Amino acid sequence: MEAVIIIGCLLLSAFFSGMEIAYVSSNKVYLGVESMQHTLLSRILTRLTQNPIQFITAMLVGNSIALVLYGYNMGNAIMRWFTLNQYGIPSFWQIIIQVAVSTVIILITAEFIPKVFFQVYANRLIKVLAIPAYIFYMLFYWVTLALISIADFILVKVFHTQADIRQAYFTRGELGTYLNEQLTGTHGAEEEMDTEIQIFKNALAFSSLRARDIMTPRDEIAAVEISDSLEVLKQHFIATDYSKIAVYNNNIDGLVGYVHSFSLFKNPVGIAAIMVPIEHTPETIYIKDLLDILTRKRKSMAVITNAHGGTAGIITTEDIIEQLFGEIEDEHDDD
Repeated sequence: MEAVIIIGCLLLSAFFSGMEIAYVSSNKVYLGVESMQHTLLSRILTRLTQNPIQFITAMLVGNSIALVLYGYNMGNAIMRWFTLNQYGIPSFWQIIIQVAVSTVIILITAEFIPKVFFQVYANRLIKVLAIPAYIFYMLFYWVTLALISIADFILVKVFHTQADIRQAYFTRGELGTYLNEQLTGTHGAEEEMDTEIQIFKNALAFSSLRARDIMTPRDEIAAVEISDSLEVLKQHFIATDYSKIAVYNNNIDGLVGYVHSFSLFKNPVGIAAIMVPIEHTPETIYIKDLLDILTRKRKSMAVITNAHGGTAGIITTEDIIEQLFGEIEDEHDDD
């Protein structure tokens, strides 16, 4: 019976420790989606996750009870296994040996291995073991409420802080991970749905992209000098199939504007007559801010300057929008 109690306590401690780390490591978007399904399991997950503090406290209470029972029975068992009294070992060293052996066993079998395992398979295990977790959650319900109330009282009255009322909000990273899983795991899904998920995933990364991340580098810029003839400009449009060509003064570090191909149909007298002044922005600017600038000033191209004021590259509004919606094709693009 003693061996059964010890093994049972180890299993329970592993379960409580694992469920605690599984909830902390689980993807909150995944849990939110699963809890919205119309099944018994989804209702249990909803109940477990709607109050994270109470759920984790219930697991801690269960783990504490299991550890106390384990320690009491394991200490007696070690005394018999090693026959410590027969060798005349002092009581102090008997306690040290009991603690050392008990700690090694509990750390390996009920702490380290379960936590690593539950952390790796957090989403799957928290769903599979939701029912037994809910049983213990209800079993320790009033105990956890009492402990949380005592903790809140100490926080508010003694330390003059606010009680912990945090909710299980998901992070940007968790949402991105969930979307990646949907993109890689939806075999045979409709192409439209995959496209929507991809756009959503692009939107998550959009706000963190800077101009230097998506710009066309200076050695790939198609440009003409402002003093060149219209025929030279025309040949550039034909050779590149671009709708806009940058214009510089003296060298590529002196970009002053750009010309749209439609402007050639206005019978201009020179490049300067149809050139649109270009915006200059640093390469560290976020593309969401650059898009706002270009939209307000009704421009479609900007020069990205480096730390020395030279031309690092260029960006068009199309380049920015493609970061959200993917490649935008026109009549000059190949399939």
